[in-house]
Amino acid sequence: MKSTHLFRTSMLAIGLAVGATSASPALAAGKPVVFLNNAEPVSLDPMFTQADANVILSIHETLFRLDNKGEVQAALAQSIKMIDPLNWEIKIRPGLVFQNGEPINADAAVFTFDRAKKLFAAGKGDLSFALGALKYDHIEKIDDLTVKLVMTVPDPIITSHMVNPELSLLPPKYYTENSPEKVAFAPVGAGGYTFVSYKAGEGLILKAFDKYRAGKPPVDDVIVKAVPEVATRISEIKAGSADLMVGVPADLRADLESAGAKVIVAPSYRRVFVAIKQGRNPALADVRVRQAMNHAVNCEEIATVLLGGMAKCSIDLVNSPHQNTALKPYAYDPAKAKELLTAAGWVPGPDGVRAKDGVKLSLNFDTTNGSYLMDKEIAQVMADSWKEVGIEIADLRVIDNSVSSQMRAKQGAGYRDLMNSSSGPDYTCQGDLLLVQKDSGSNRMSWADDKFEQMFKAFNQEFDPSKWKAMCDAAQAYVAEQAPVVWMFTEPTFYGVSKRLDYEARPDGRVYLNLVLKGVNG
Repeated sequence: MKSTHLFRTSMLAIGLAVGATSASPALAAGKPVVFLNNAEPVSLDPMFTQADANVILSIHETLFRLDNKGEVQAALAQSIKMIDPLNWEIKIRPGLVFQNGEPINADAAVFTFDRAKKLFAAGKGDLSFALGALKYDHIEKIDDLTVKLVMTVPDPIITSHMVNPELSLLPPKYYTENSPEKVAFAPVGAGGYTFVSYKAGEGLILKAFDKYRAGKPPVDDVIVKAVPEVATRISEIKAGSADLMVGVPADLRADLESAGAKVIVAPSYRRVFVAIKQGRNPALADVRVRQAMNHAVNCEEIATVLLGGMAKCSIDLVNSPHQNTALKPYAYDPAKAKELLTAAGWVPGPDGVRAKDGVKLSLNFDTTNGSYLMDKEIAQVMADSWKEVGIEIADLRVIDNSVSSQMRAKQGAGYRDLMNSSSGPDYTCQGDLLLVQKDSGSNRMSWADDKFEQMFKAFNQEFDPSKWKAMCDAAQAYVAEQAPVVWMFTEPTFYGVSKRLDYEARPDGRVYLNLVLKGVNG
């Protein structure tokens, strides 16, 4: 395997870039906090992107929300009560307003949920994940602060499905009177930060909302600036011209700290894997090929050499504490990989590439650069590993983070054969299993399996929590065997933070500004 050489080469390139990149002048005391994001926003309308959750849930607010510890909390909702398994009564907090002064009430909830259903039915927006998780039929107004949500199927974890940013409540008058094109980059929400302006290349300017339901955020002014290159983000933090970035390479931690910045290393629920797209290359429909791809990759060496031992390889289908601890990651075993490929009918050709019925086992692989820790470098190592067992990566393409986010929409409709990908937490086993459920927007592989669907349906509609552990473990074991992805690890999150900023990291790696920014010193 060539990972050690590749690692040294890539680190030299990053080091040179850090040294060569010029940064803007250092921030003076009292200046806005600058957060360096990895891509320009696709949209600031929560129903039109899954890519910009950090910004969306800084501007917007949902009925229920995950706090910084990962626990579901009532947000714009005051309470929820099950009338029967298909009908739920939701009370909305009194006295709240949107950022334009419109009242937050039952009319706003009905407008929002109706808008989502209409867009989804018309094939518009980016709602496949949210409405794949929360399967509701309609919502009814009971009184000014009460609605009834009518489900199509029972849902024992309904509140965890209402934390998704796509279902942020919207002010009806503003979103009715203005075109989708206008509201896409002139949003009005109920979150902790109001939109001031946005210009690509210059940044998104936000201001603390003094009537936010949890109180005005402690940091008044924020600029969210798109900086795709990790090296440039590092330079900005070192120079003092920015305050916050995500994705500091492990080996540059000391360098950043020596420049006076803080590096916060936080546990993460971000599961990293390679999505294996179904429906394109027939070879990938064979479970033996997918298993072989797992056996061909030396995940332990990647975690050690490229990530400094900060990640542990495992089959992370669901997050802790719901993981099936009996599951072991696929062992690095090139001989086993070759055996599986041969059994599936793929035999080596004269050039070493396997073929079947005259067709080569040749795949296309897309990767981002800086969206995940060492993602581009890891992709190259994996491509080399697959070549060693006879799987050709005809095109390893590095794509922009904003392109990746658009490709992920509509169950990964833009994916080619393989794609570096990840999934965050739902904080429930049922929610995390949506990663491979056939109707879920989280299932960007388009993987579908009848046996799993039967298991998932029974589990997802089971209201007795004492049965959940066994059902969760069984579902994980089956999916692990079927290998719909190339399993890797849950990556840690490295935050680069300026000395003047007080910051609280979340286990899901989200940067919800109104929750994680705790104040500015000086």
